[in-house]
Amino acid sequence: MNYEDDNVESGQVGKSDAEYKADIANREKEVTKALNAGKPQDALNVALADPPIYTKTSAIKDQNATIVLNLLGSFKDKDVETAVETLNDDQLDILMKYVYRGLAVGENSPIFFKWHECVLKKGGAGTIIRVISEKKTV
Repeated sequence: MNYEDDNVESGQVGKSDAEYKADIANREKEVTKALNAGKPQDALNVALADPPIYTKTSAIKDQNATIVLNLLGSFKDKDVETAVETLNDDQLDILMKYVYRGLAVGENSPIFFKWHECVLKKGGAGTIIRVISEKKTV
């Protein structure tokens, strides 16, 4: 991923919690709007944009993860591969982080395994390696 690790430790990267909360509220509205318009791919792009990886506040990460995981769970099995095919490498890495988070919750696992299969198919093992070795979490 193209995030600057050195600046995370010094606190120079990221946003305030208030900014993250505002971003998440906007993201939820945009995702809902796209889904209501029958555009799940647009909703996915919005959901994966600018995740709150620099905050240490777990409630903010949880709130954002709820939006993304609910979206991923709403995809029909047959639409997952098509959705994944349109994503770039950074989006694949972010998506895989959320897939692992969804699997850790243990609910709706079959759809998360489908997402995992499709991301692995497109992104290769490098996606898994980057996600597992990455310090910043979603």
